[in-house]
Amino acid sequence: MPAYRHIDPAVLFRATGDDLEMFRALSQTYLDTSPAMFARVEQAVRGGAAQAIVHSCHTLRGTVALLGASALVARLAELEQLVRHQGVAASDWLAETAALIGEVEREVRRSMLEYTGAQA
Repeated sequence: MPAYRHIDPAVLFRATGDDLEMFRALSQTYLDTSPAMFARVEQAVRGGAAQAIVHSCHTLRGTVALLGASALVARLAELEQLVRHQGVAASDWLAETAALIGEVEREVRRSMLEYTGAQA
């Protein structure tokens, strides 16, 4: 089984008290809710609404932190800080973040099928 590059399933597994059924249920909840959460980030960035960008990034960041998606967490935190201090997002930020979100989602789906908690 290939290693996970974008998530650390053990983070969510530990957060569930090592409950594999709960792990899978929370993974599915993430898959069900993340598209709308990222859509709010996109809408805020496209509209240039600084307060909405910070809020939507913060909300999504808290959710992906439970997945051990450290690169995505860092990316969302960077945008929060950038907007708080400068009020703008880089023009390529959305496309690059959407690609990273896609990678996280693929690995979450894979972890739901393959992860057993036995991995180191």
